[in-house]
Amino acid sequence: MRKAKLVILFLVVFVFAAAISLSAQEFPLNYTDELGREITIEKEVERIITLAPGMTEVIYALGLEDKLVAVSSACDYPEEALTKDDVGRIDEPNIEKIVSLEPDLVIAESVTKIESLERLSELGIKNIGFKPVSINDTIDMIEDIAYLTSAAEAGAELTSRMDKEYQQLKELVNDELENKERKRVFYEIWSDPLYTAGKGTFIDSLIHDAGGYNVAREAEGSWPTFSLESLIDADPEVYISSAHSTPNGLTLDELREREIFREISAFKNDRLYLVDQNLVNRPSPRIIEGYKQFIQAIFPELKEEIN
Repeated sequence: MRKAKLVILFLVVFVFAAAISLSAQEFPLNYTDELGREITIEKEVERIITLAPGMTEVIYALGLEDKLVAVSSACDYPEEALTKDDVGRIDEPNIEKIVSLEPDLVIAESVTKIESLERLSELGIKNIGFKPVSINDTIDMIEDIAYLTSAAEAGAELTSRMDKEYQQLKELVNDELENKERKRVFYEIWSDPLYTAGKGTFIDSLIHDAGGYNVAREAEGSWPTFSLESLIDADPEVYISSAHSTPNGLTLDELREREIFREISAFKNDRLYLVDQNLVNRPSPRIIEGYKQFIQAIFPELKEEIN
């Protein structure tokens, strides 16, 4: 009996020690970001600035909002983010203000000009840049941010949940594609001039994962403009836009009333959809909800199943 008790005690001590080793984080942390720049974090990050909306959403999802001292003017979710200090535009933030706030880490996306990030580095402000172009990239990014901000446990829980739902949704899509061809899809970013997301973009990846074929993959560049003739030639079967694609906000009825597009299959068959731009464009924990909206547009028969 005494031997059994000793074995149990040893196991308890071992599990406790393992838990401590997993939760404790050793410094310094060495990291190479997706812009090819190396960064070393010497101690636990206590003051964070995010320059992109998706990065801000990640920080809140990890429960690190008390460490978030400022955001860019583009960061509007969750609503509490609007109460944080504003460091200016996402592409060219206010360097002087960022420096004055003395952050331990500035987190940016590729839309922020590299010159701004390099200037921050010159001024001794540690910063990292991400360039996710898929849901998998987004999940990896969240894991990395969690690691760099000493929130690995919360990050593992969040990304595990995201990946599980992502795989379940992909399986539904793959089941549909066993007996169906991919629908030709056009995604409208802006209406006049008409431009869209081309090959290698986040939207392109979402369309493919949702079971569609992005007709803009055949155009030149990541963000090509489309003439009416090009759109008619591409003849998308599914046309997706958002309320943000016009200056005053687009509605589904207004989209349906575009007589100039009446020869396109998507318009003939009323396969027109509006998605939430903030869900489908931002690499954030909400990207799974954006993915669902694309699936529902391409396979409306799955709408009830994935709500």
